Amino acid sequence: MNADDDSAQMLLIAGFAIGVSIAVFTVMLNNIIYASNMASESSIETSPFEIGNVLKLTSQAYENAYNSAMNAGTFDSNVFMDYQSSYENQLVKMFAFSGKRLTIENSTLIDAYFSKNGMINGMPNWTLISNVNFTDTFILEIPKASKLSNNSSCLRFEAVETNGSMLWAMDIYDSGGYVNVRVMDNNSTLGNTTSASGYVYLNITGNYIDGTSYFNFHFNDLTSSHVYHINVINGTAGAGIFRLSGNHVDGHSFNIARHAVVLANISVVSFDKKMFISYPIPVPGGIA
Repeated sequence: MNADDDSAQMLLIAGFAIGVSIAVFTVMLNNIIYASNMASESSIETSPFEIGNVLKLTSQAYENAYNSAMNAGTFDSNVFMDYQSSYENQLVKMFAFSGKRLTIENSTLIDAYFSKNGMINGMPNWTLISNVNFTDTFILEIPKASKLSNNSSCLRFEAVETNGSMLWAMDIYDSGGYVNVRVMDNNSTLGNTTSASGYVYLNITGNYIDGTSYFNFHFNDLTSSHVYHINVINGTAGAGIFRLSGNHVDGHSFNIARHAVVLANISVVSFDKKMFISYPIPVPGGIA
């Protein structure tokens, strides 16, 4: 190969290298501009998607905190607070990278109502679980009859077929400081019982009250061989605890519970905006 050929080949290689360098530099510059714009936008506004993720993460963290605090069988407030603090510190650091200041203040455990979000002003009528073909645990605990409404606007749980036909219903209400329970099918009342005090523990699938007294709730026989939803009606008419487990019609299991509610007060501040959300989190939650 002569000198002219070598020179031409070197020029081609150099030209190619310069072209690649320019292309790489252009991509890098575009990425820097894009990242800069994104950082600028994130410092101005927090998106609904971002807040939605924060609420989801916070719910999961508080549920985990509650479960950890209950490991010994009784609630350990120190474990609960330590878990929350650790989560909150990590979240604050994450938001600091995007030029925002986030703070979370949480309440102590408060009584849970049977509304959708557990609050006294929450959605009163809602579906607790859908498309069920078997319930193996259905337990309610009413700590105080004084937290129930009277018979005229009472709390109700019902099992309803997917076509809307009622299979089973149970009303719970305050009757002179005692808890009254009334069980029905779609035609008539099947049974009534009144608690011995202002507190009552109802094992609906086990057919007993307060651990010893037999009472036929008729839930098992009226829902057997059906696909149904379990609905709550007038959930703001009572406060208490529930635990529910079983199987969906597709074979997936569910296991949900509510013992209390924690109120998470979340503030997000950027240089020109401030957002505040007071978010109730029922605990311990579970898998629906």
